[in-house]
Amino acid sequence: MTNETQNELVFLPLGGSNEVGMNLNAYGFGPEHDRKWIIVDVGVTFGDQSTPGVDVIVPDPSFLEGENILGIVLTHAHEDHIGALGWLFDRIKAPLYATPFTAFLIREKLRDHNLAEDVELNEIALGGTVNLDPFEVTYVTITHSIAEPNGLAIKTPLGTVLHTGDWKIDDEPVVGDKTDVAAITKLG
Repeated sequence: MTNETQNELVFLPLGGSNEVGMNLNAYGFGPEHDRKWIIVDVGVTFGDQSTPGVDVIVPDPSFLEGENILGIVLTHAHEDHIGALGWLFDRIKAPLYATPFTAFLIREKLRDHNLAEDVELNEIALGGTVNLDPFEVTYVTITHSIAEPNGLAIKTPLGTVLHTGDWKIDDEPVVGDKTDVAAITKLG
């Protein structure tokens, strides 16, 4: 069996799936013994009456520790998507990629955790593409309740995944641009 036939595209939701908050999703590509990963979002959720004395809850990244993480791609600047970066970065170290507004808020968060000098933060233009071979990640404008929300078109040799993050279809958004329906349709 050749290495190419052993390649798999894997989706690993470590937080945020089927719940509000604590988003941390990973995409892996390659054979099981030599997989490369990208992480999409690293967020928190907030404690409530069911978690007395707990204010903030972060996802558990244990599975990814020691793995080949190529980058952490952020969809937008809500706390449930970027809020755990300061607490978890040392466990999942990789370059960060975010649009300008999200990058601005991440810088402040990293300063709060004394990580500003330790983290490579790359600003990506709206609609821009990040090449993290074998992944090519293109930011797709969507509508949400914050500036610069994005879906991600994640292209691999085995196909393309549209990771939407948080979104809605709104022809008259209060903040930001309308969802780029043409770009989503083109992914088809």
